[in-house]
Amino acid sequence: MFGKISEKIGDFISQKSGNASIPTLSICMMGPRSVGKTTVLTSIFHESQSQICEGSSIYLKAMDSNTSMLNDYHTMLVDAVAKRNASNLPASNTISEFIFGLGLAGRAESVKLQIRDFPGEYLTSSIKEDREEIYNFMANATVILIAVDTPYLMEEDGKYNEEKNKVALVTHYLKDNVTAIKDKLVLFVPLKCERYMHDGKLQQVAEKTVEAYKELKEFFSNNNIASFVTPIITLGGIEFDYMKENSMAGDISKVSVFRPWDTKPEYKPLFCPQPLYYLLTYVTNYYEWEKKQPKGFFDSFMSSFFSFIKNDAKFYEEMKKLTRFVIYNKNGFLPVTTNSILKIN
Repeated sequence: MFGKISEKIGDFISQKSGNASIPTLSICMMGPRSVGKTTVLTSIFHESQSQICEGSSIYLKAMDSNTSMLNDYHTMLVDAVAKRNASNLPASNTISEFIFGLGLAGRAESVKLQIRDFPGEYLTSSIKEDREEIYNFMANATVILIAVDTPYLMEEDGKYNEEKNKVALVTHYLKDNVTAIKDKLVLFVPLKCERYMHDGKLQQVAEKTVEAYKELKEFFSNNNIASFVTPIITLGGIEFDYMKENSMAGDISKVSVFRPWDTKPEYKPLFCPQPLYYLLTYVTNYYEWEKKQPKGFFDSFMSSFFSFIKNDAKFYEEMKKLTRFVIYNKNGFLPVTTNSILKIN
């Protein structure tokens, strides 16, 4: 089993980029359209440009043409909150990819972070090449992030949760492709959680998420897959108000209506860097786990997979610092399943 683990993880962290060899960590995002995935990426980018968090010198920067797009989207989000209207933000039904660089202040990036967003509709594509693209990227990913539209999960006893979040589709797809996700880290990420944070119900959100994906919980437990619920406050100043009938043609019966949280709403996302903290914690835990394996078993693997860590002790130490900032077992952050690698206290 461990030989297969090392082979897969060696693939996803040692990909090449351009003319330079930069280790790559990949995140596969899954979820419905309009759930807020681009909003989260925008917030992560803008909150982490100078430093990921206080006390760490690691920075995050966009490495491709997405920089201008994320800046434009950030302006749009700030404007939407100020105008008290978050209902008309653009959504995409195509695959989106974002490339970021992680490095230490004053230095070039040490690691490339590749995030690819697959709308739920692609999981049932009739085009073989589409299905293969999803499978191959997921197989080489470090983390699988499942975005959850929280109002559909929580309101009206979850009556429209399946319509929007496509729980059965995601569940069946992951179970049918177990070889691509075995030994990975999976994050269930409830978005648009403002209303439930203000009402003190983030723990209920986490528990409802686990209940909705209970089939996956059992499956993950049997396949050494670590998984956690990590909610995100997407906009801050705008919160869910009520559901109304959908007047547009489509497969969603009702749509969410939002309202300002106070008299002067501001764009104040919260918890956005947490998936990144979990990712880097997983990597450092994996490195420590590897060192405890029988000598010689991973010699070639160590030289390729962890070369950037072995040769850059400072970057590794800064990565380890981020473990302290992982929110765990409080504020709606809930462990679902554990595996032999990831340890969070």
